[in-house]
Amino acid sequence: MEPVVVRDVVLGDGVPKICVPIVAHTMAQLDEAIDAIDPADCDLVEFRADFYFEDDIPALKKIRHRMGNCPVIFTIRTKEEGGEIEIAEDEYEARILAASPYIDMADIQLERLHMKMQNEILHSRIISKLHERGVRVICSWHDFAKTPDAGDLIRKMMTMQEEGCDISKIAVMAQDRADVAELIFASLEMLDTYADRPFITMSMGSLGKITRAAGSFTGSCITFGMAGTGSAPGQIPAPQLRQMLKILA
Repeated sequence: MEPVVVRDVVLGDGVPKICVPIVAHTMAQLDEAIDAIDPADCDLVEFRADFYFEDDIPALKKIRHRMGNCPVIFTIRTKEEGGEIEIAEDEYEARILAASPYIDMADIQLERLHMKMQNEILHSRIISKLHERGVRVICSWHDFAKTPDAGDLIRKMMTMQEEGCDISKIAVMAQDRADVAELIFASLEMLDTYADRPFITMSMGSLGKITRAAGSFTGSCITFGMAGTGSAPGQIPAPQLRQMLKILA
């Protein structure tokens, strides 16, 4: 596996890195969200633009100024993808590309890579354009209801690699302990056999919390920790997560 280096952060080598989501509706809330972040417990931040009601660019400029050299992930999720908004394909692409001067990574849902837009596969536009701008791409797939079997999860991550994304990401909901074990098994199989680049895996919900701290074992390169408002079920406060990662390293 070839690590991915973003600013001074190495992904795919060593202890998993902690990403803190920035969830805010307004600039005032954005300031509060940034104030809540302790740099000692944060390696990256994710700006969840689907939660934000105002212009992305002033917000991203604020995040870049306040967070210094900390890498910034830009994410827009529709309600269908587990997010907060509905957005047309052309607006989706335009917002991500407009954000590109201020971000280091963009998170794009796997399903979007197979959508057609003016008879052109979307990924040929958006991934290549982001790479031209020096922005790395996380390709993600979520299931907020269940955990598919390990074979399906591995196939999705392999498809992400084939699509040219820099990091693959899978997040699934745990209904029981067997679901958590299935996610861990898929992660280990990916790590040992198929991964040629870093990946992120997590089991969501209370039962899945163990996977958010187990990246040193499963190979997951980023874990998401809260500083204030979380962005997904089962996220652990970042200071506690940092201690857990140190213990399990």
